[in-house]
Amino acid sequence: MTAIVDERMPKEAKMCLASFGFDVIALPPFPRIAPPVSSHPDMLMLPLGDRLFVYKEYYEAHTALLDRIADKAGRSLSVINAPVSPIYPHDVGLNLFTIGRRLVGRTDKAPQEILGYAEAQGYVPLFVKQGYAKCSTVILGDRAIVTADPSILAAVESIGIDALSVSAGGVSLPGYEYGFLGGACGVHQNHIFFCGSLDTHPSGAAIGTFCRAHGFDVVSLCPAPLLDVGSIFFL
Repeated sequence: MTAIVDERMPKEAKMCLASFGFDVIALPPFPRIAPPVSSHPDMLMLPLGDRLFVYKEYYEAHTALLDRIADKAGRSLSVINAPVSPIYPHDVGLNLFTIGRRLVGRTDKAPQEILGYAEAQGYVPLFVKQGYAKCSTVILGDRAIVTADPSILAAVESIGIDALSVSAGGVSLPGYEYGFLGGACGVHQNHIFFCGSLDTHPSGAAIGTFCRAHGFDVVSLCPAPLLDVGSIFFL
């Protein structure tokens, strides 16, 4: 199993992931995206079904690496030609997530290649105002989420998903006032791996209780405050 991470993830956190048996692969930056998030997995790729979607320019710059990731994950690599820039919302085309058979995010900004594939696979788009949908959300299988974003909260509750609303902040992201909780973690099987200690979050106790109630164990990869690293993708 491969863990895809931002190349700037703290070394201690990468080593901890490796100690769990993951092959840790760090993503290099993409200059078309703002520097603080230019290596964030949830800005650079979208795993969906048996595909792995990436931007054409990013693929051309890092072909061997991305081919290796797709091969190890057993997924077909889909290169999309959609425009991307550091100006919001022109940077959120891949920052989507699935829960059940819903594709959640700024679906009005999702590339047509993704929307067409999602529809063919039986996914129904669920629009939310938050462009950084994946980064904003801790996804607990198909049963529940944790988020500080009201638009995501309302959308998933409308389809019967259990959702825990938490306070914004409590997650650092150098270059911005704060980061997002979903961007500080990744979920593999029944474990949630946080880049930092959940105890440092204002809603940490409630988050831990909620996750355990849904059958997920919390793992802190390092004792530092939570850091938004653009999610950890386990492929």
